[in-house]
Amino acid sequence: MKRHEALVQLSRDHHFGLLLCWKLKEGLKKEISVERMAKYIGVFYNHNLKPHFEEEEETIFKVLGEEHPLIEEAISQHRTFEKMIKQGFKTCDEIENFRALLELHIRTEERQIFPEIEKQATSEQLEHLLSLNHPELKEPDYEDVFWK
Repeated sequence: MKRHEALVQLSRDHHFGLLLCWKLKEGLKKEISVERMAKYIGVFYNHNLKPHFEEEEETIFKVLGEEHPLIEEAISQHRTFEKMIKQGFKTCDEIENFRALLELHIRTEERQIFPEIEKQATSEQLEHLLSLNHPELKEPDYEDVFWK
């Protein structure tokens, strides 16, 4: 999918989020302990998801405004992820709920929110977003590769 340059890095970050979803799906298939997967979710959230969500809310979501239905839903999901992390994960179902919501969240941003931003943003807004130099997120260093 071709993205405006101002959204490319945030779109690349989504790749890591989808990779997390795949890792959790593999962990669930292999019946890996909830504790092992939960530990990785916590590391990944703090390293990647939390800064990514903050960046979206402080920059690109402002193009459409917080009252836009897609943005309201995305921000609500960001708060749900935060709550899930704070509560921790005790069951495979909780891990699966997190995984499924994250995948839905990323797909919605890629298929609906980002195209809407590209459509509605002025050239000045896009130039401003481009000037922000979004930090490139990377996979966290993590030794327990439970998904392999």
